[in-house]
Amino acid sequence: MNEVILPRKRWQQIFNVQMIFALIVIILEIIPKRGHAAGNIFQLVFLCLVIGLNFYVQFKCKNPSKLNHEITRWINLWLFSGYFIDVWLATGNYLLLNYKQLEILWVLLLWAAYLVLLLPLAVLYAGDLKKWYLRLIAVYLLDQQYGPDQALLVSKNLRIMHSITWQGVIAALALLILACFLGYAWGYRFNPNLKFVKSRNFQMWVFVIVVVFATIDLFYNAFSDYDKNLWTVFFGYSINIYAKYLTIPNLTSAIEPGILEETERYLMVLIFIAGFNRFPKWRVPIAVYASGILFGLSHAGNVGWNGETLSATVAQVIGVMGSGFLWAVLYLYTGKLWLPMIFHFLMDYLADLQSGWNSAGWQFSGWTTDYISEILMVAVPLAFTIWMMFGQRRAVLEENANRLLNLN
Repeated sequence: MNEVILPRKRWQQIFNVQMIFALIVIILEIIPKRGHAAGNIFQLVFLCLVIGLNFYVQFKCKNPSKLNHEITRWINLWLFSGYFIDVWLATGNYLLLNYKQLEILWVLLLWAAYLVLLLPLAVLYAGDLKKWYLRLIAVYLLDQQYGPDQALLVSKNLRIMHSITWQGVIAALALLILACFLGYAWGYRFNPNLKFVKSRNFQMWVFVIVVVFATIDLFYNAFSDYDKNLWTVFFGYSINIYAKYLTIPNLTSAIEPGILEETERYLMVLIFIAGFNRFPKWRVPIAVYASGILFGLSHAGNVGWNGETLSATVAQVIGVMGSGFLWAVLYLYTGKLWLPMIFHFLMDYLADLQSGWNSAGWQFSGWTTDYISEILMVAVPLAFTIWMMFGQRRAVLEENANRLLNLN
């Protein structure tokens, strides 16, 4: 799709301005360092070469080769998805440190910029990709905004602003906006929150069961207490919510994954449904289970976090897949992305209220109950989602898949 809100030419102009601004920032960083800026000089030379390649493809070559265009595409997605964030961070910290009297204004402006920072890059260089695996790679490269924003030097005196920035809520919202624009650039629905359309296949009792089951899964994961007693796997719960953990950081630390990771799910579901659309019997199951598996694998980087062992990380990767399958079905049955966002937020927030944010990683001691609970976390949601793949329940999933792809 050539136009996403703005004409493609306008997106290109904005992207060109971003490149020139990035070049100016690195030059300004080199000047005061003088002889101690070998790394910056290398960055400057490399950046100049990349910008030169971009302008060559845009202006100097009337009919640029496909190879030149593809090289430019992937270099831009790889380089600028991170570099534009670095420039935003350097600019923001300079303003916050040198003009503190305007801190609130700077934070608001920096938030606004962050929300749309990578849109030109996404629309121009990922928006015309057709193959599903290339879209997956592009999304991975574009999903870089969570993390660097924590280094923005927002004063802790601005408690809410500091927590929203440091905990990645703005980064999560930025990805949600990017997902909407990117989906539209691919020719699909602009809004992941599909309007409810009355269908003869939609059954209210099924919707209630899905919500109830998601709630049971939520409480089991948030409150189940495992020890050496087999009984506790099924009926033992330890609900210890502490008032001292009712803090802003605890709240925002749960809001972030609720938005960010469910937005990632939306993109995965969209990519897999579109990529396997020619296989109508398989596209929905692939979207549900592949997105759930990727959701689980996204936690593989937690090894070592607050002492989390490799075995515990493997258990976490496998265990959270069950909720991933369930939330994917919840989204496809309702068309409402905010529903799995709420469940995801509540699961993380209830865990935070018991132990404190980031107080401990996933635990796995190798007891019999650990293995049983691990099986329950995956097998029960898996069985439930398989049940959803038949009859009128499956018909609703297919209808919403068609609506996502604008096939109705």
